[in-house]
Amino acid sequence: MIMSYFKPKVQQPQSVADYIRTNLEVLAKDIHPIDQIELHKQTREMVYSMLADKAMLARKLQNSLNNTSAQLDLEKASSLTKDNRIKSLEDIIIELGHDPKDAKGIKALMKKKEEDIVSLRK
Repeated sequence: MIMSYFKPKVQQPQSVADYIRTNLEVLAKDIHPIDQIELHKQTREMVYSMLADKAMLARKLQNSLNNTSAQLDLEKASSLTKDNRIKSLEDIIIELGHDPKDAKGIKALMKKKEEDIVSLRK
């Protein structure tokens, strides 16, 4: 059995190169059976804990992805609704006999509409 021990070379290690690796080699037959059992228990607990953490992280990422996808669908629907509304307003302007690309004509039409609304309120 080979165990590795990592000791930092610097005060605040930033990369793998900042550690010294010390290998400790022990023959399994030299370890008492009770200690081997205890080592296996601790190793099992460490692996289980790591797997549980990764599974929880994966679940959180999946939930985040689902939420982002749902938000994207809502944004797409909103954009499509806005495009449909713009198209219908352009059709109305065309029916009234104005060019939708003519900004001055549209401003005049909007001003006339606002004047009509003000007169109707009176």
